[in-house]
Amino acid sequence: MQFLVVVGVQRSGSTYLYQLLNKHPQIVMAQPVRPEPKFFLDEHLFNKGKKYYQKKYFNNIDDKTLYTGEKSTSYIEYITCALRIKQFYPHVRILIILRDPVMRAYSNYCFSIDNQLETLTFSQALKAEKQRLADKQVATSVNPFAYRTRGYYINYIKPYFDIFHQSQIKVLIIEELANNLEYTQDLYKWLGVDPQFVPDSFSKVYNETVNTPIFLQRINRKLAEPSLL
Repeated sequence: MQFLVVVGVQRSGSTYLYQLLNKHPQIVMAQPVRPEPKFFLDEHLFNKGKKYYQKKYFNNIDDKTLYTGEKSTSYIEYITCALRIKQFYPHVRILIILRDPVMRAYSNYCFSIDNQLETLTFSQALKAEKQRLADKQVATSVNPFAYRTRGYYINYIKPYFDIFHQSQIKVLIIEELANNLEYTQDLYKWLGVDPQFVPDSFSKVYNETVNTPIFLQRINRKLAEPSLL
């Protein structure tokens, strides 16, 4: 049995990726998708051990299952999480999903609005970001106001490449993955599961923010339209 984990990035299509994985008959993903497990972020939970983790999230595997896995997008912001994952699963497959950083930043902002974490306008929030990031006292697992900073992807990706071999990591782009059967089946092939499987979640939009403006909604819907290829 192998293990995979989607470590981030937030607001980059990780729920869509989760569904592509979870729908595959040879992959069992930790449920529910929300709230995320964040197991490797919580020292108390981590200290309960690997057997506890597997029993809590993966008691529904069968003879077809080749992978168990989870999605917790906070992991990419903590080196501690990478080290804990490696301790339990040294041969893990790491999935990182990215998005156009401007689109991601505004989606992050809308998400913060929806969850009553944000009161500023987007412009005001960008101006206040540096000062807000200096405040370590936040109620969420990661700072909800890192709209621009979280888009400097290399700062989050590099530590994972330092800890894991590059052959264990696959970086995906949501604009290329969404509604792209060839790209999806290439992912399945990389994992070593049946690459011919076509998930029924293929053309759906997941976890869309309530306050997403019309122009972003149209782009998201466009990504979900049936492919003309």
